[in-house]
Amino acid sequence: MTIRGSIDDITPLGASGWVHDDQAREPLLVQAMINGAVIGEAIADAERPDLAEAGFGDGRCGFRIAFGAAIDPSQLAFVSVKPSRGDAELPRTNLTGFVDAFRAMRARHPGVGWTRSIFGGLWTDRVDARRRLAGRVAIGAVAQDVAAPLGRFIEAGHVLLQGALAPAGLEARVAEAAARLPEGPLATRGSLDAADLLAALPELLFRDAALGLLRGAFDDNPLVCRVELARGTTPFSQPSTAEPLPSPTECAALVAGIGEGRMLLDIVRDSHALPEFTPGGESRWLAGSAASLSLAAAAAAAASVETLALGECDLAVIAPGTVYRLRVPEGMTALVALASPNRQTPLRFLHGEGGEVTLRHASGATLSV
Repeated sequence: MTIRGSIDDITPLGASGWVHDDQAREPLLVQAMINGAVIGEAIADAERPDLAEAGFGDGRCGFRIAFGAAIDPSQLAFVSVKPSRGDAELPRTNLTGFVDAFRAMRARHPGVGWTRSIFGGLWTDRVDARRRLAGRVAIGAVAQDVAAPLGRFIEAGHVLLQGALAPAGLEARVAEAAARLPEGPLATRGSLDAADLLAALPELLFRDAALGLLRGAFDDNPLVCRVELARGTTPFSQPSTAEPLPSPTECAALVAGIGEGRMLLDIVRDSHALPEFTPGGESRWLAGSAASLSLAAAAAAAASVETLALGECDLAVIAPGTVYRLRVPEGMTALVALASPNRQTPLRFLHGEGGEVTLRHASGATLSV
């Protein structure tokens, strides 16, 4: 018996491909398995004209397996597909080479993406996130009033907290200081304006609505490790690519407008749900990675975009895989703060770059830049 075939596609919901046995009289039964348990099966009798032209009988050897229940995307590397008779597993094409991709990822960046908490990163890599969230609410780990915005954050990759910075956002004196500062990351040395702005940020950002959301997402108090200012129209980007992080899958961008007017936030729909890893094993969430740059370019060219308007008392929270840009009107300044779990130490801090200003909020949240 000579069996040939491959897995052409695999998702949390199922797998498809082809298998041909030149000695078999009947189509083969193929099974998908994980940890020795069958999670789905199908008869390989679908028409594949391309295989008929290649000499594989009449080409009726394609299959599509529907899994009995959705699989966590992080477990796809461990799904095997094989004929029910025999132990030979079907190979994966270069589009489904999850095992090779994960091995390459570990070899290139050993610390990336492997330090997630059970709850951290749930908006990007868990198909059962809603059920887990309900469980966390039931045991009191997440407050009931946080469940709705956190659920939207999980499903959409972003959430707009309207009025979260009320009653008036920043004081006029601090807003004027922000308007005088240049664009880019806040420099902490030799600038009274920067010092005034940084001193005001914990009371601005760590209010109940934002703090509850971040605690629920991170399962930890938040650490704001980067603050930058933006004006005009920014390029499309992702929060986790702002700078190297020990776990890019666990971060969020807090976006607020300073000054009178309404700032526009363009969100690429469903970008947070795209796979973290490319078939070549590169994470699109790494700062400066080719994958992240190409995704941002593609988003700018053709993606479906949702636009949100932010007033001076609104706060947007953006998940790590979400591609976004800002359109800031003249007279306003955008404030973008990068938050991660307090248990994480930003890589530049380990290299002695950063941590010059550390402000601890009464809630347990920290701002350190």
